[in-house]
Amino acid sequence: MPESVSLWKLRARSLERARKALKRGDPEGLHDLRVALRRLGATASALGRRNVSREAKTIVRSLSAQRQLEVDRQLLARVGRLGVLSPDAVTALASRWEKLAARGDRRIARAADGHPIHSLGRRLDRLSRKRAADAADRIERARRRSEEALAQSLEGKDDRALHRYRIAVKKARYLAEDLSALGLKDWNVRVEREKALQEALGHWNDLRMFCRRLAESRNEAEERGSITLASELEHLLAALEPTIASVRRAAVDASRQAAAVVPILRKAARG
Repeated sequence: MPESVSLWKLRARSLERARKALKRGDPEGLHDLRVALRRLGATASALGRRNVSREAKTIVRSLSAQRQLEVDRQLLARVGRLGVLSPDAVTALASRWEKLAARGDRRIARAADGHPIHSLGRRLDRLSRKRAADAADRIERARRRSEEALAQSLEGKDDRALHRYRIAVKKARYLAEDLSALGLKDWNVRVEREKALQEALGHWNDLRMFCRRLAESRNEAEERGSITLASELEHLLAALEPTIASVRRAAVDASRQAAAVVPILRKAARG
């Protein structure tokens, strides 16, 4: 049976690459670091290293606001290019959101080069020297448990349920990738299927959170007496409603397809 030593090394290398990328200021550095930490959290939890999983998740949560702001600024730039908002409105929002981003620079710097992530790296280095021949069995059991959430269709569920499902899909996908990395290539098909599902859910979540920030900015504009900006944002929010509904529908449809596949996969595994 494959050993976990190579898997710990893989997680350590991914984390270090992402950490260095963030420290260099790479455009995707923040996203990549959070993904590396989420992958590590899933692996560590499956292999019984709860402390490692908790430490990874703590750093991820500390960067959530900064990552969401990064996504929102990217979507704002896209809106500006499409001409949906006036140049003055885009400039006003970009300026305010840039100031918000600057406030998080210190937190990002700590994540890239602070004690918590270096401590985590040292722990991974120690774990990579230990051998655990049952790694694949333990990860596969965790993966089977994670499929319980994927067996649920999102039809008729609220946004909170969609968000929880999105997190569950990520965990299931990461565990399937672990199994593939350990040489169990049959899991590759499920990795690709869940990648597509995760992307559909991620698209919905990005737009949902973007609209939440737009609504906050509209309210702030109203309080400041910036009537023109508030009016433009109100019209933009109304214009985005059909798009969000369509993207949400696509995510729910994708979840229904996944829910239909899971029982078949379980039956095949038992056979």
